[in-house]
Amino acid sequence: MDFRYTQDQQDLIDAAKAVFDGENTLERMRLIVANEKVDDLWPQFSELGLLGIMAPESVGGLEQDLSVMAGIAEAAGYVALPESLVELAGISVPLLNAMGETGKIKQVLAGDLAVGVLSPLLSNNNQAVHCDLFIRTTRDGGEPVSVPKVKFETRQSIDPLRGLSSATQPGEHNSFVEHHGAVLTAAQLVGLSKRMVDMSVEYAKERHQFGKPIGSFQAIKHHLATVHAQIEFTRPMVQLAALQSGRAVHTAKIAAVDTAMLAAETAIQVHGGMGYTYEVDLHLFMKRAWALCGEWGDRNYHMKQLEDLILDGEAELGPGTSFAA
Repeated sequence: MDFRYTQDQQDLIDAAKAVFDGENTLERMRLIVANEKVDDLWPQFSELGLLGIMAPESVGGLEQDLSVMAGIAEAAGYVALPESLVELAGISVPLLNAMGETGKIKQVLAGDLAVGVLSPLLSNNNQAVHCDLFIRTTRDGGEPVSVPKVKFETRQSIDPLRGLSSATQPGEHNSFVEHHGAVLTAAQLVGLSKRMVDMSVEYAKERHQFGKPIGSFQAIKHHLATVHAQIEFTRPMVQLAALQSGRAVHTAKIAAVDTAMLAAETAIQVHGGMGYTYEVDLHLFMKRAWALCGEWGDRNYHMKQLEDLILDGEAELGPGTSFAA
């Protein structure tokens, strides 16, 4: 199976990455943590068409598939983007499209409407206080719910860049929404893992011990190489999950969780005792990874789903089946 993007798709992902890297700097993230005012990036997202990545062309969107959105989600994960762009563009907009709500999609693309999703697999909503409308999932779609009708309880997040709220009536399971949610969180975890490795590599070049950079020691190089290899194995699994459903989705989320946990543990080890501290920027990405590991189904949830598929005989097993079309 060919997971390569077309040139236009790759250009789109690269443009999004350039914006994320250039605008959501470490300095901006530190200001957000300190509750200082920062520039609003939503107008830029709207101008670049990022809100309409998966919206139909008939309403001004780019009509890209979930695999392209996964590429953008990975780029968002790499910078630990605080804004809920991935959730809005990759979950809310496709759900609105499936519901036939073209008018609301146009409002979203214009930057005039922020829509959140209420799902039983999304225990906490990121930035729910900024939403103008919610969609409570049903088995076949969803129902719009005005903000005053949604009761939330504020939650404390391990990630200082996220403001979480938990809805008391989250809705019903919806395979379409849960597919998107699991794939996009997995993609963000891949991006976060890559960032933690890159930060560790740079630190290993600068930190000296016994008169040499610690990156020259095999114990450091081998650990980082192991994580890098696992990232490269996980990325195509996420791409496959974007194109398929069922087993591919569960294995991708499990692999992404395992990769992110390994990346965080290795990065902490490379940074030494400082890896845990607030003063080191690593903690911003480490905590985002920990938070996303539990969104849209944690590892245990997806393991149970995978187990059920196998025991029920609905998952084809054996060599050569992992990337079967």
